[in-house]
Amino acid sequence: MTCLGSARACAVVTALLCAGLSGCAGDGRDAGPPAPGAPPAESLQTILAHADAAFRDGDYLEAQNAYEQAVQIDPEQSRATTNLATCYLKNRMVKRAGDRLRTFLARHPEDAVARLVLARVLVRQGELAGAADALREVLRTHPDVVMAHYNLGQVAYRSRLYDEAEEHLKRAVELKPDLPDAHYTLGLTYLALKRYPEAIASLEKAAQVDPKHVGARFNLANAYVRSGRMQEAAKQQAVYAELSGRSKSQQEKEVQIKASSVKAIQYMLDKKYPEALAEYRALAGRFPDHAPIYSSMGQLLILLGRRDEAFEALTRATGLDPKLSDPHYLLAGLYRERGDQQAAERELTTFAALEAIPEGKSGY
Repeated sequence: MTCLGSARACAVVTALLCAGLSGCAGDGRDAGPPAPGAPPAESLQTILAHADAAFRDGDYLEAQNAYEQAVQIDPEQSRATTNLATCYLKNRMVKRAGDRLRTFLARHPEDAVARLVLARVLVRQGELAGAADALREVLRTHPDVVMAHYNLGQVAYRSRLYDEAEEHLKRAVELKPDLPDAHYTLGLTYLALKRYPEAIASLEKAAQVDPKHVGARFNLANAYVRSGRMQEAAKQQAVYAELSGRSKSQQEKEVQIKASSVKAIQYMLDKKYPEALAEYRALAGRFPDHAPIYSSMGQLLILLGRRDEAFEALTRATGLDPKLSDPHYLLAGLYRERGDQQAAERELTTFAALEAIPEGKSGY
């Protein structure tokens, strides 16, 4: 049995593939013996348990340190390797992530999880041809991974391979109809091909799923003009103008918040979690509608063992900005602890789809 044996399993494995949480069931490497002269397996499992807990809690620096210990003991650990590479990405060590994954894949070329994370690394580095090859290889063995289709479609669009872009973006929206950026990039592909009715349909769907999608509104106005539908174009231009103004205001606010959060970030790096939480609470008082503040508060509250407060903060974060990925991941862990596996899977699948988006944002 493959790890995509059912629709429900597909949703879970899709999320796991994106997050780099585990290898496919039955690959055997995570249960293998440690390298000669390594500490006993119990020590390895203790380190992995600590690393996994830190990873689930969003403490990527602590998880990185623990996973590095684990792969020193056993370099063939699939889950530890892919999670370590994901930590490197989260901690902005992109080259190190790529080097780690290439070394591992040279020994285990069949590992789809590692290859998907490598594709993310290559997109970050602007190596689109290499990323496309990696994503095609993932889809060869796992044909229904939505973020692989989305990112391959995005890479193909940016490479002006419009037929391939159309193929994979159409499959992405079939697998996840509520993914606005897949509809959006499919609309851009149709615009490039001068297939205006199809472009309008895709861009309208993107705007329907995400009414605040600035790029969809801009290009929908463009597509209406090219189709001679001037009245509808004017309406979309008005919506775009309003959203664009809000977007600029939001960017200015984010710069201000970033400058104000330096002390909180330093407290987190120093593991002074109560002090960091106090700083973020003060920021929330000044900027009560800024979702990333509540996401950071939720992570800190998890680290402090205050699960109910963390759940409240993370729910507030997703309510303010449903496209912010990290709080969905942290909520998945909290739902799992509460025994609500269905909600955990829903949050994890949402996280997986959202994680795909930042790797391939298009301009407009």
